[in-house]
Amino acid sequence: MKKLIILLISIFFSVQVLAQTDSQEVAPTDETSKTNLSGEYIYASSYFKKSKTGIVLKYAPGLPTVFYGWRFVVYNTEKFFIGGTGFTGQLGGPLESGTFTTAALVAGYDFTIFDDIYVDWGIAAGGAGGRRINEDTEVSIQEGGVIVEPWFGFNQKIGEKTDFNYSFSLLMMPNSTTFNNTFTFNLRVDFIID
Repeated sequence: MKKLIILLISIFFSVQVLAQTDSQEVAPTDETSKTNLSGEYIYASSYFKKSKTGIVLKYAPGLPTVFYGWRFVVYNTEKFFIGGTGFTGQLGGPLESGTFTTAALVAGYDFTIFDDIYVDWGIAAGGAGGRRINEDTEVSIQEGGVIVEPWFGFNQKIGEKTDFNYSFSLLMMPNSTTFNNTFTFNLRVDFIID
C-alpha cells in the first residue's frame, strides 16, 4: 500500500513538471508585466494569483456517511494549484455511529475540455482520525493516521466567479482497517477570488 501511494504521488508530480515545461509561454502585456532593474520584462505579482475557496459535500457509501467541509487553493501557474482541505462527518447506520475528520494539503491540475467545462484532478495528503461504535455489540474502534486521497472530476462554470465541481475520489488510509480504500463521490461549489 505504501508503494502504491508513493507511486501515485510520483506520477502526479512528474506529470505536473512535464505539463509546465511543455506549456506555451504567454507574452507579457502592459497590464501583466513590469520591468526589473536591468530592463527585462517580468510578470506582475498578481498575474497567476488566482485563488478559489469552496464548500464540499462527500458521500461515502461504504461508511455510510455524508461529509461536509471546505477547500482553499491558490494557482501557482495558470493550471497548477496548491492549497488545503478539511472535512468532517457523522457515521450512521441502523446499528453503528461515529465520527470521521480529516485535514490535508492539496495539489492539483486542471485543463479546459469545452468552453465552460474543464477537468480537475489531483491529490490530497494529510491526517485523519475517526471513531466507529457498534451499538449492538458495543465494540468501539478508534483509528487515525496518514490519509492520501487522489481525485478526478469535472468543473463547470455556473457564474462569472463561481464553479460547480463533481468528482470521484479514493480515501486511502494505510493505518486503518475501517476507513481504508473508501470510494467517495464529491460535490463542490468554488468561489473564485482574484
